Amino acid sequence: MKPLFSVPLKYGAIGSVFAVGVIVALYYSGTHPLLIPIFFDYRIVLFTIFIFLGLKEFKDFFNGGFLQFWQGMIIGIGIYLIVGLLAGIFVSSFSSLNEEFHDEYITGTIKGLELDKEQLVNTGSITISEEEFQSQVNMLQESKPYVLGIDYFIKSSVLGFFLTILLSVILRKTERRFTKE
Repeated sequence: MKPLFSVPLKYGAIGSVFAVGVIVALYYSGTHPLLIPIFFDYRIVLFTIFIFLGLKEFKDFFNGGFLQFWQGMIIGIGIYLIVGLLAGIFVSSFSSLNEEFHDEYITGTIKGLELDKEQLVNTGSITISEEEFQSQVNMLQESKPYVLGIDYFIKSSVLGFFLTILLSVILRKTERRFTKE
């Protein structure tokens, strides 16, 4: 298999194991892993480490010290999609098997909505009606466990995309400059 595909598979699989471990550890330590604010989300560190390691391995061991932006994007996208997909499947399965996991997420999300209700309904730059707000709460209460996995995958994809762009730009090297041949 070509390194452009084997490196993301390797680091995506290893990253998935770490993601599942962090999800379980956070949950059983009393912090619901899906209710952490995005700025403090463990996925930022997890994706940064595994995308960096994947890009570095490809660049140093398979591509002679060079990394073009498109190569970095393919490898990074592969890594975060694999981690997001496998961890999302775990989250769906775990929330199906452990109803408390699902119920705590729903309760925490509704509490967050209630805290922001005034801004959402009345004072924000984009407001919604009271009926729309209540409709969102009802829809959330009726959600199935697989929705958590889909949510995890989507949020991982958005986060991973921006980190991939950043790391691909930082690590790219397309030509030899200032070196003696």
